Amino acid sequence: MASKRGSGSRGVLAQIDARLAELDTELAKANELLAERQRLLSARAALTGERAAAGGGGGLVRRITQDQVAEHLAAHPGARASEIAAALAVPLTTVSQHLHRGKTSRFERRHDGWHLRESNQTPSRRGARK
Repeated sequence: MASKRGSGSRGVLAQIDARLAELDTELAKANELLAERQRLLSARAALTGERAAAGGGGGLVRRITQDQVAEHLAAHPGARASEIAAALAVPLTTVSQHLHRGKTSRFERRHDGWHLRESNQTPSRRGARK
């Protein structure tokens, strides 16, 4: 009985190996396309001043400033970080980092979302010091 199971397994393994070989051939074409896509994204990033996403993820990472987050909060008090990220078309982590860095001086978290601190109701910090 063991010999029947062994011969059946070899047949299945042969089929799996054959299909893997077919897929490897097809994927080689896709890898070439992905490599070309990454080269084009890198060239685009160099021309526009944006930086290409790490790891070849495919997209471009848009940079924003803390001022842009503040401007959004001035117009939309109580916005959640995810709402700000969606409105500014950036990753949530980008907005979260700005909010965290400014939480003791510029932004405050309340029960209904993020707000500008009372002393920072103007979005831009430029010219605030005398």
